[in-house]
Amino acid sequence: MTRLTVCVVLVAMLISAGSALAQEGLEESCWYDRLCLAGYFQARYVDTDRDDMNDNFDFRRMFVTIRGDVDRTTGIITFARVGPDDPNIDLYNAFVDYSFGDRYAVQFGQVPTWFGLEAWEGSSVRDTLERAMILEGGGQGFWFAGAADRGIWLRRMPTADTWEPLVVLGAWNGQFRNDDANNDKNISLDLKWSRDWGMFGASWFDGTYVDGNGVENPREAIDLYVRVFPQPFGFQAEWADGEMFGVDRDGYYLHANYDLPNGTDRAYARWQEFCAEMPGGNLEYDAWTVGFIRQLDENNELTLEYTDGDWEAGSGVGVEQELPSGSDDMLALQWQYSFR
Repeated sequence: MTRLTVCVVLVAMLISAGSALAQEGLEESCWYDRLCLAGYFQARYVDTDRDDMNDNFDFRRMFVTIRGDVDRTTGIITFARVGPDDPNIDLYNAFVDYSFGDRYAVQFGQVPTWFGLEAWEGSSVRDTLERAMILEGGGQGFWFAGAADRGIWLRRMPTADTWEPLVVLGAWNGQFRNDDANNDKNISLDLKWSRDWGMFGASWFDGTYVDGNGVENPREAIDLYVRVFPQPFGFQAEWADGEMFGVDRDGYYLHANYDLPNGTDRAYARWQEFCAEMPGGNLEYDAWTVGFIRQLDENNELTLEYTDGDWEAGSGVGVEQELPSGSDDMLALQWQYSFR
């Protein structure tokens, strides 16, 4: 059966099921106005032409967050299954957010990053199925093991009707959701501006990462981004540059979207490039991605996406996983179910 036939059949099945679910309606799950439950999961069918991957029904992500609010304090616990190959459900976020007043707040614990735009923003609201290669990218990006890390982050909120940014200063382990493997701490600074028309910002972090073999390497990056909200056309762009696994790497993407007049559908397109400069030859990736999102109701969403990608892989030191040179095309259909 061809990939197009499979996706057409799946779309028809999912739309029928989604219409039935839409009649039930789900409201926010809260108890006593202080304890709330929210989350989402993403199920996919993926058709790929890579020799080292098979066509696959994939349970890509699941996040379930319990939030408790008491006076100035919010406690967050998130259980997640982030896949695609790991079937385990892990403790992803676990932190306290305390407000000192209108201007200052602090987060302490296992906290998702504030870095950039796509690394910081949750997958449930992103157009594309995956983050850009430079940010996550299956072992190649700065946040290859997920967005969370353990540390402390201080926030200074902007005053109303000013051009002040949200300022976030952090100190963290740099080992993602694991204990620190050395005495050095990563430090970060994030500046985020929000306007009526969109948002823009800059991020920086510097530190180390100790790999599974006990080798300590610099892990540092800078990031610039901008987003214009769709009205009905939208645009966003992001660029990041830094070092990881002893290798300089940089990348960017340009992303456009269009909200259709019916108020439920969105089309999008993206171009991205990625490069890791290794001694034995660069690891390079570029890709076009186009997609279409159908919002069945407030809880259910379908995304059909096609990526035309190409790898040129070197054999130099520092490649965590060797990727084949040549085509990396993918057609995917995703169902996302969210609740809050």
